[in-house]
Amino acid sequence: MRKPAHEVSCYLTQAEARELREEAAARHLSLSRHLRQCLLHYRALSAGADGGMRQLSIALSDIEARLARSVETQSKRISALYREQQVLFAMIDRLAFILSVHTPEVPDELRNAALAAGTRLYNHWRSAVMEMTEGGASLDSLNRVNGSAAEPAEQEEADEPAGDSIDAAR
Repeated sequence: MRKPAHEVSCYLTQAEARELREEAAARHLSLSRHLRQCLLHYRALSAGADGGMRQLSIALSDIEARLARSVETQSKRISALYREQQVLFAMIDRLAFILSVHTPEVPDELRNAALAAGTRLYNHWRSAVMEMTEGGASLDSLNRVNGSAAEPAEQEEADEPAGDSIDAAR
């Protein structure tokens, strides 16, 4: 025996009504029965969602808190790097000023030779910096650049003409 039913009406667009009829036909149900199942399924999901939603909300709050801490930590690191970068910029600026003040002007007849020697020294310096930054600066590579430790660096210096050596420039 059928339970007494109460009729419920709603308004749908033609496209929505067509979709629901097609879904009902695909499931071999009447439109009324299909709509009833859809509504009851939705109701069950909403009623059971309180506990699940609460857990999801707690999990999302935890994730949000962790992300906020991570962003704050990274922000502090970036700020520290920015301050260190500003110090390096100031040091380089000061070095350029000191070099400009303490470097005597080269007489006109020696300018071409000085430019050639300076260009060679600059290119060697840039190569050394590139080697250090590409492979990671280790103590050995720093010592080789400074010319204070390894034999290969001393051998390279011995093979170079005197004008290419930093020591020769002193």
